[in-house]
Amino acid sequence: MAQYTLLNSPVEVAGAFGYDHDQPNRPDWVIPRRLPDWTRAQYADNGINQTARTPSGVRLRFRTSASEIKLNLLISRVVITGLVENKRPAAFDLFVNGKEAQSVLAQNGNTLRLELSLPNVAILKETIEPGDDDLIVFNNLGDEMKDIEIWFPSSAVVEVGPIETNSEILAPTQDNNKKWIHYGSSISQCGEAERPLDIWPVRASKLLGLNLTSYGFGGQCHIDGFVARSIANTPADFISLKLGINVVNADTMRERTFIPAIHNFLDIIREKQPNVPILIISPIWCPFHETTPGPTLLGDNGLYSKERPAELQTGVLTLTKVRTLLPEIIKKRNDKNLHFMSGLDLFDKEDVANMPDLLHPNSAGYRDMADRFAKAQKAFIAAL
Repeated sequence: MAQYTLLNSPVEVAGAFGYDHDQPNRPDWVIPRRLPDWTRAQYADNGINQTARTPSGVRLRFRTSASEIKLNLLISRVVITGLVENKRPAAFDLFVNGKEAQSVLAQNGNTLRLELSLPNVAILKETIEPGDDDLIVFNNLGDEMKDIEIWFPSSAVVEVGPIETNSEILAPTQDNNKKWIHYGSSISQCGEAERPLDIWPVRASKLLGLNLTSYGFGGQCHIDGFVARSIANTPADFISLKLGINVVNADTMRERTFIPAIHNFLDIIREKQPNVPILIISPIWCPFHETTPGPTLLGDNGLYSKERPAELQTGVLTLTKVRTLLPEIIKKRNDKNLHFMSGLDLFDKEDVANMPDLLHPNSAGYRDMADRFAKAQKAFIAAL
């Protein structure tokens, strides 16, 4: 078997902007990050750092005639005390020549336990419960030359060690698909997805033939300037911004700050990418925030919110209010390449059976979102 390390090989790590080295004794093992290193100094807390280390939309790309590919990995599944107690599946999906071929589950790994401070979703404590490495094996692939993509899970931090093949790895074929950048919350990271192809932006990118870069950050879509600059510096043919749910459920903004924050976010992107089509998507349905503002609270019966007294209601944001404000912002900008899509066209109250916690869809719900997005945007994407 030939052996390669991720950073010293022809393998492309699409969707990643940097790497962490958590194990000094294993310097060739690296964790892909979905934000550039320069952004670290601007984080409010470690929440955005952790979700940037979760590789939703990240995939390995290369060419090989190998009939067997092995990935040495250390998985750290994220659990959240009182909120997400069960470890979610961490699957790796293989595409061969652009077609879905195999899906393999990691069996071992660490448990990364987070204790959050709600409603601001700050990480109070991180605990690693150590586990064993995994060896992910894709086999019976045939000995012809082929294009390989291996998509990573959205439910765990993934540390990549040696890649082993029974034939040489070559640089990937250039991806000539149109470049799509997507920004959003946990509902774009899709940590509940049972496999990578259930992540709705990933599935939608396959349906539409797009080259995805995902800035879907669980709990962390707060219109941050460092994300806007990262997007602005990433070449794109199409940008979508799914905005609103996190600023409501963490109660980080009111109308006075939300409106100029959206304008500023768009201004930063437009300085570098003045004509790229941008689609702003409003929040999907969430029953306890449709007409009740944040913060999201956690009780014995799950997630909920509280009504506020009238004297504290001025300028508060609800999902209904956000869906009103976003089209108004778009109209004021007079930008012919700026468009709007209602999140209710992706997931509405009729879909509640696929939303177990009344905030996040499950895999079936995410697949529905992808299918609806692809159907709604097919003609638009084809015309780019």
